[in-house]
Amino acid sequence: MMPLSPTRARARVRSNSFWIPGAILALSLISLTLTAADEKELTRFVEDRLVDCTHVALELDVDVLGKSVEGTARLDLRVLREVTTITLDAVALDVAAVRASRGKNPVPTEFTNDGQHLEVTLAESVPAGETLSLWIDYSVGESENGLHFYGPTRDESDVPAVVWSQGQSVFSSHWFPCFDLPSEKHTSEMVITTKRGYEVSSNGHLVSKEEIGDKVKFHWRLDQPHSTYLMSLIAGEFHITRNTWRGKSIEYWVHPEYASWSSQTFQNTTRMLEFFSEFTGVEYPWDRYAQLCCEGFGGGMENTTATTLGTRSLQDERSLIDGGSDGLISHELAHQWFGDYTTCREWAHIWLNEGFASYFEALWEEEDRGGDEFAYNMFEKAGGAKRGGANLPIVDRAYSHPSAVFDSRAYPKGAWVLHMLRRQLGDSTFREVLGRFLRDHSHASVETIDLRRAIEQVSGRSFERFFYDWTERPGHPVVEVGYKWDAAEKTVRLDVKQTQESPAFHFPLVVEFIWADGFERFTRPLTEKQTTFHFPLAAAPTLVRIDPDQSVLMDLDEKKPRDLWISQLREDPSVVARVRAVKHFSGSENKADTEILAEALLKDGFWGVQSEAADALAKIGGDSARDALVSGLGQKHPRTRRACAQHLASFHQDPKVIAAIRPLVIDGDPSYSVETTAISTYARLEASDTLLVLTKVLERDSRFETIRNAAISALGRVQDPSAIALLTEWTGRDKPRSCRPTAIRALADITKRMQLDDETLLAIIDTIRVSLDDTGSRTRSSAVSALGQIIEPGLARETIPTLEAIAANDSNRRLRKSALETIQAIQSGKPAQVQLADLRTELREAVDQNKALSERLAKLERELGDGASIENATQKTVKAGSN
Repeated sequence: MMPLSPTRARARVRSNSFWIPGAILALSLISLTLTAADEKELTRFVEDRLVDCTHVALELDVDVLGKSVEGTARLDLRVLREVTTITLDAVALDVAAVRASRGKNPVPTEFTNDGQHLEVTLAESVPAGETLSLWIDYSVGESENGLHFYGPTRDESDVPAVVWSQGQSVFSSHWFPCFDLPSEKHTSEMVITTKRGYEVSSNGHLVSKEEIGDKVKFHWRLDQPHSTYLMSLIAGEFHITRNTWRGKSIEYWVHPEYASWSSQTFQNTTRMLEFFSEFTGVEYPWDRYAQLCCEGFGGGMENTTATTLGTRSLQDERSLIDGGSDGLISHELAHQWFGDYTTCREWAHIWLNEGFASYFEALWEEEDRGGDEFAYNMFEKAGGAKRGGANLPIVDRAYSHPSAVFDSRAYPKGAWVLHMLRRQLGDSTFREVLGRFLRDHSHASVETIDLRRAIEQVSGRSFERFFYDWTERPGHPVVEVGYKWDAAEKTVRLDVKQTQESPAFHFPLVVEFIWADGFERFTRPLTEKQTTFHFPLAAAPTLVRIDPDQSVLMDLDEKKPRDLWISQLREDPSVVARVRAVKHFSGSENKADTEILAEALLKDGFWGVQSEAADALAKIGGDSARDALVSGLGQKHPRTRRACAQHLASFHQDPKVIAAIRPLVIDGDPSYSVETTAISTYARLEASDTLLVLTKVLERDSRFETIRNAAISALGRVQDPSAIALLTEWTGRDKPRSCRPTAIRALADITKRMQLDDETLLAIIDTIRVSLDDTGSRTRSSAVSALGQIIEPGLARETIPTLEAIAANDSNRRLRKSALETIQAIQSGKPAQVQLADLRTELREAVDQNKALSERLAKLERELGDGASIENATQKTVKAGSN
């Protein structure tokens, strides 16, 4: 993403840095000092406002195939403080004229446009409390951000014609002049004229549609305030399915080619609307909800009333077997409450958008598929939450660009914060909190403190420590629990330690003990790094359950006897507890443990436990593990079958495994994911007939060429010259556009698996080179990266001029970067992945050096405690560095 310009950075940043005149520390210490200062300078706060934008109206002529937009933006403003100049965000907009009005006819006004901002100078100052309107005549074409155009090209004649906007995080200013801040909320309307036969969508409701000759004009309006980055413009070829829910318009927009997949993909939308409205206590707050599937779009974007999705979210009947798109659909729908109805005031609080949406994915899974699916969903989120939140807090004002905060702290860790709140408050109070939070801040901007206040108002409890631990500091508790049963005293002793380096987290720890004819549950507060608890029981427990309700985001390490682990794997009602038991036995060389894991794979009632058992068995290896995995191919759930097919790849050239996988490749499987995994595994097994089998697979049609692409990727592992010829054929312009990039990547792969002479390598390079000027962006991108991935990139020196032109001129920043990386790989003669390994080694060495330097700096600071000058410190450092 494009960084903030220096001017804008000064406007938005409050600097906490300081200036030290005089001496400069040794060079190694300079790097550390500047890094610390830079981080402080990046600290973000919401900037002052001179005006409040109350309404944005765009009247635009959109040429989809010509990739251009021109027209007028009108911004209605309420003056907050006396103003003579107004600065708008306007990135790469060609501004022709600006007019201003205070309720009279608009008159031309002076402006300057530096390509980042539009500064409007008013003829006279406007006092606070007055209103003002600006009319900006402008045009904009295709760029890396803002508007994205797609349509037929020389090499891809079947690309649908469409343009779609993307405003998050600060990219609305790339297609219309605005105040590009999440806290800027206003009503909006768009009057869009485009080619007759196209459909146009924006936010809100359709006011009118008028055909004018060979064009058509659409007027859309939203009368409720929403954030600038949520403004949406989509125009192109669409089939629209319309329904209603509680009198509100529900729409599904897809390219006509995919019309038959529309209703089944979005079949649960109205049920989600019902559930989310009931769960939050706030009915869906808009009059329309559209979901629009667009060519080239990845994932989803929650534009107000009109979510944009990628075409690959669409499902045929077969792909629904693997689960469909409900996770994505529910996530984006939840944003209409959390992110659109209420919006984070500053990007540092983005978790209030993304954490809620991520948690509501899991809540929908709980509603639709039951508690086990919910628990495993949260278990999977926990992994990302702990990894991503290890070093930085959720609420982090020190970011280089808003895009930097859209990481696993905002998504899975944000979801886990909400989950822990739900567990501590209970469902009823948690729902009441959500209703209070939404109603109190409807159509407004929020910060983390607003959620905390809602919780404390409803519950009467203080959550200051909770929010400190989970949103203001990084990391999570690493908890070790030691178990001991005292038969004489009939008492369980639990030694609980938080072993992370940081101070103790405060949270309630729930422990449950079960024996033959009873159970007891205890809740104990943890506030120290080390605590010992004693629990008198009627009998020795047969099941010891730590955090049985999955209530704490932590790494949990239990020290207890093997029989308790066995009972946990076989009897614990929690799928997460059973998964932890699987992981306990994972990697064991004990034959009995292999048998226990095989039992879990074949007999446990939940696919997640079965899949984890498959993973554990693969790590153990051996004939018993292999036989269990082969038996697992017959399990009912496709995700279990897929896991088994995937892990059988480690049994290289094993005749039993080849015989078990071959039918899945030759005859297929009802599940796409099982079949494609089996195809990949078969290639890794290196069966004698792999090339013949994969060639037959290439004849199969499937949704978005799923099966053919799996076969093409697998061909990249086949060490046979005929595979090279076949892959070369599939790079041709007569092949499906989604298959050509896969074939190019597979050609690069095959160079690393076969001993090839220079003539063959040069022929592969020439095949890839042809695609460097392809008009298909994905094909061109694959060709660029493939040249840097081949075994001897130095042989591709003749492609450098073409790569340099791409690096200098292509509109796609990622492709420009990829071209530069490939040029470096060619010049160094090392594949990009080898260079990456070298860089990682250098980075580890640099980290070690910096750690030593940091220790030396700390020592110097202690020595300077008597007020010695910084120059003296410099002299000591230089002297120390010369030893």
